Amino acid sequence: MAKDVKRLGIIMWLLVVTYYLYQYILRVSPSVMADEIMAGFKLDAHGFGALSAIATLFYALLQIPAGILSDLFGARRMVLTSILLCTGGVALFSITDSLYIAYLARALIGSGSACAFLCVSKIASDWFSVEKKSLMFALTVAVGTCGALIGSAPLSKMNETYGWRGSFYLLVGLGIAIFILNLLFLRDRADTAHQETATSRYEIWTSIKQIFKSRFCWMYAIVALGIYLSISVFADLWGVSFIMVKYGLSKAVAAQAVSMIYVGTAIGVISIAWFSTFFKDRRPIIGVSALLIASLLALIVFGNVNSTWSIYVIMFSIGFFAGGEVLCFTSACEVMSVSIAATVTGFINFIVTLGAAFIQKQIGHLLHSLWDGTLTEAGLPFYTVQNYQGAMSILIGLTFGSFVLSFFLNHSAKLALTEAI
Repeated sequence: MAKDVKRLGIIMWLLVVTYYLYQYILRVSPSVMADEIMAGFKLDAHGFGALSAIATLFYALLQIPAGILSDLFGARRMVLTSILLCTGGVALFSITDSLYIAYLARALIGSGSACAFLCVSKIASDWFSVEKKSLMFALTVAVGTCGALIGSAPLSKMNETYGWRGSFYLLVGLGIAIFILNLLFLRDRADTAHQETATSRYEIWTSIKQIFKSRFCWMYAIVALGIYLSISVFADLWGVSFIMVKYGLSKAVAAQAVSMIYVGTAIGVISIAWFSTFFKDRRPIIGVSALLIASLLALIVFGNVNSTWSIYVIMFSIGFFAGGEVLCFTSACEVMSVSIAATVTGFINFIVTLGAAFIQKQIGHLLHSLWDGTLTEAGLPFYTVQNYQGAMSILIGLTFGSFVLSFFLNHSAKLALTEAI
């Protein structure tokens, strides 16, 4: 019986992971179609940054509500609803010429993506033992980065072959296939109840208030944000365009280079999590990860990297150390009460993704404000290396800020223990 449950759990996890993989592809797709999307909607860097960030904004705002709904109604209903939202958003985005409809489409994609990781976590909690949950967490993040890989170089080639709208049509078909697969086979565990009670509502509200008042949680969330920016700002959005301009690479090669960040993250999140088990204090590992990311970003942005392979290695290394972000979640959940660990995770993810959306937009705004008015042959703004360097300085500074803040995490832990009493 136990083997049957384990086998079913693996099947359920694989089904939900297909959805998690899908929304990750959608998340990074604008970065490899930036010029085409900007031309299609007549956008500059500021407008494109805002359009891209709207999905992240809705993803962030719905983190805590999505977690609550997943606990109350189960993963199956939430996954099916979310896949429909994502697929509908992609379909709408692919056919519209209206910028306002495009904003709505990106909002639907962000809303549909909100419970992706939470539902995978829910499946892991329902079907696997506590000892296996950390492994499932690391594997899930690794699978997500595979989605980012699919959304980078391969999607870039699809874009060249079918155009950006044709590529999105194919993504609609993929979404429909994933929906049918989950509709037919995904099930919640029969002995897991998903009922809302007055007590659960009270406990949830109390937990949320406790976490929002915790300076400890805020500190770990801000540090995690600084580390995550190397993915959300550089890998997901501006990295491909910057590498093309600074190093004179084609879009396909630049996309392949930037995709090494996701390869590094897939390996780094598991390696760093394993490495941290040999230490009682994970905070130095968090701080060193932030410092190395900031240093590598400064090297690629301001340095003179002579070979494409060196760019690949630097991109991989940035992604590898970005895996240190997972320790912020782990450390926060370990210090806070176990009973509110899921809410702590949702809160940190909320702050990280909301902050990333805001900073994406601000970097796009700064990039355009530094623009000298030069246009490309297609009539789009041409941003110079100096423009990118000025904008990327914010990214490097904020990542270095996470390194500085890591020295204060010890004080925050004491505060957390005091607040929990």
